[in-house]
Parts: sequence; C-alpha cells; structure tokens
Amino acid sequence: MSKTLRRTAALVATAALAASLSGCTAGQWEYGAPPAAGVQADEGGLKLRNFVVVTDGGGTGMIVGGIASRDEAATVVGLGYAAELEDGSFGELNAVQFEAEVPKGRTIILDGSETTFNTSELLVGRLARVAVQFDGGQSVALSVPVVSAEHPDFADAWAQATA
Repeated sequence: MSKTLRRTAALVATAALAASLSGCTAGQWEYGAPPAAGVQADEGGLKLRNFVVVTDGGGTGMIVGGIASRDEAATVVGLGYAAELEDGSFGELNAVQFEAEVPKGRTIILDGSETTFNTSELLVGRLARVAVQFDGGQSVALSVPVVSAEHPDFADAWAQATA
C-alpha cells in the first residue's frame, strides 16, 4: 500500500471515528450532568428512559424517569410498582395515582412530584417492577433499581418532590 493511500485511509478512519463519537453527545448533552441512570425500554413507538425507584427507606418512595412518544400521542392511564422479594420474585403490583398526556414527539418527565407513594416494601440495592399502562391497552413493565434518596444523583429531586 502506498504512503499516500495509507495516509488517506487513516484520515478517513479518523473522520469516521470523530463523527460517530460526536453523534453520541448530540442534542441535550450537558458536560456537568451525571451519567445516565436507570432502565430503558422501547415499545411500539413509546420510549421509557432512565426509570429508577428512589426511597428514603422509611416508608416513602417515588418513581422517576421519562416517557416519550415517537409515533403518536399517548396517555398514561396507570402506573404501579412491585418490590423484589428475597427469592428474586416480585410482590403484588401497587398502584400509584398518575395520569399524563404524552404528545407526539415530546417527552414528559416523572420527577417524583406526582409519582410519590407510601411503602415499606422497597429495599435499596434490590429491584422493583414498574408497570406503565397506556390508553389503548398497551403496557410496559421494567425491572428497575431501587436507590437511596440520599444518593447524590437523586437527593435534589427527592427534596423537591417531598417538600
């Protein structure tokens, strides 16, 4: 291979790598933001992002995350959680009173202010099953981490949601 051809190939590879890496941070990326947390799912045009259950360990919990609708508007008509049991199975689903419109091409944020609930079942470090029910009968279930309200990534959200 000639020296010019090798140099051209190296430049093309470098440009391709730079383009692929810049695509990962396009959009709403913020330098000081913590790494993404939680669980993701894509189901039939609906995207659930960064779902986590946060608890104070003393009887209060909240569900946080984001829901986007890619293809058409959707309505969340039900939300629930179930704690992971010692044997790895999940307990009964507990309803959380929450409904919201998700416009086409938009994302709604569950910041905990409307998704707080009372529970003594959740244990930090285990999982919780979170179920989101949409109009039309579609539902999405996720197994999400249970994190402490004192965790630095969630402490501010906890303070605002429970104030």
